[in-house]
Amino acid sequence: MMLPPASRILAFLTLTLMLAGCLTTTPISSLPQLMQLDFVTMDFQHVRAGLRLPSALSLHQRDALMTVRTRTDGVKGETVDTFALVEDTDAGARAALAREAREGFTLSVWRIGPQDVSRLSAIQERTARSRVTGPRVRGSIEIDVSSTCSRGPLPAGPLLVSSYLKPAPNVPYITLAANADLRDAISAADRERNVVRCELE
Repeated sequence: MMLPPASRILAFLTLTLMLAGCLTTTPISSLPQLMQLDFVTMDFQHVRAGLRLPSALSLHQRDALMTVRTRTDGVKGETVDTFALVEDTDAGARAALAREAREGFTLSVWRIGPQDVSRLSAIQERTARSRVTGPRVRGSIEIDVSSTCSRGPLPAGPLLVSSYLKPAPNVPYITLAANADLRDAISAADRERNVVRCELE
């Protein structure tokens, strides 16, 4: 199910990969690496998303989402496929992100569930076929967070959040967003609605 815009509280963590190339708002130093990515050839069994959150915040399963939007040239409307990401506790995946550790923050790694890889492969195959036979399939991938919970009262000041992408086993994490302030990104009303106390869940 597609989430309403108000619930997608960490929109600044979004990675947008155009199926015919790459487009993203991200640190300039990351752009050359991201421009080389191609949705069709990515092996989503090995793709990982990393998050660095203030220690006061936590994520649960199904809080992190990946949405693939596709549209076909000459055809009205778009197709939306949403995938819930699962936390990856593999030591190797976490170790590759360790250089981003900071005091007062926690790191987590997320991946596509094994049961969803075949769904993504079907979209990749359809996109690849369209490049040869047409009509062209175009679209984007978004990785974002629908909600989070707090372990206690949120501290005063900025709530700095960073996100990363590891597109393949032999490629380091690429920074997507660095120290984005959650307080600037969402309204107080959305924080009240979507950042709940962890112990109440």
